[in-house]
Amino acid sequence: MLATLREVLPEKGRAVGAFDVVGLEWAEAILEGAETLGLPVILSVAPHLGGPPLRALAPGLRVLAEEARVPVALHLDHGENLREVVEALRFGFTSVMLDGSHLPLEENIHLTRLAVEVARAYGATVEGEVGAVPGGYGGEVSQELVAYTDPVEARRYLEETGVDALAVSIGTRHGLHKGPVRLNLPLLEELGQLPVPLVLHGASGLSPEEYRALVARGIRKINLYADLALEAASVLKKVEAEDYLSLVAAMKEGLKDLAMARMRLWWGS
Repeated sequence: MLATLREVLPEKGRAVGAFDVVGLEWAEAILEGAETLGLPVILSVAPHLGGPPLRALAPGLRVLAEEARVPVALHLDHGENLREVVEALRFGFTSVMLDGSHLPLEENIHLTRLAVEVARAYGATVEGEVGAVPGGYGGEVSQELVAYTDPVEARRYLEETGVDALAVSIGTRHGLHKGPVRLNLPLLEELGQLPVPLVLHGASGLSPEEYRALVARGIRKINLYADLALEAASVLKKVEAEDYLSLVAAMKEGLKDLAMARMRLWWGS
């Protein structure tokens, strides 16, 4: 069943999985896992990751979400501008992210506030970001310094935008190839006092103990892509099959198992 971000976010102490998908096969695998566990889930699309254009992918995702036996939010991840936000809303997404984290705070607030106004007209929810999670999806490990979230700036941002969830930067990195991750748990403790659900980006590669520590301190939505991409590639390299459908079935099973393991861990079940 289709749901908004607010409707799938759990209470503090648990986190819902938000999985970036680059095709309908990925989405089917994630939804099968969520239905098996009976847990809500978020299907995200991040245009910068590639895959079909949103206008091609969105109708299929909408059908899958509407027919799912668990609550499913359709989320635009890392929308770079208002045009992308409006496009996603018109295609039926129930949640959008306007990522102005690379901008000066004043401009980030201004753009996010406009995104909130537009999203409310569609009955949709909005995620924003203060601070910047570094990294990317090229072949090299990013050496970019983490721009940690400033709690004072974050509080002002919340008061002036009214977002439904806030992505924070506390030491994780985006990307397929990562260096050591040093989580700033004291900072997260402070950010966890803010009156908004917190979101973790760059969550691939963390240990179960690290995930539990993050969720215990206020993370209530966890984004995942890199680990999914690595799993899909690993399965396709290992499987010996003579036909395309067998390859896809094996990939979907691998993605489903990975997603279920993370959902169990993050939800605490």
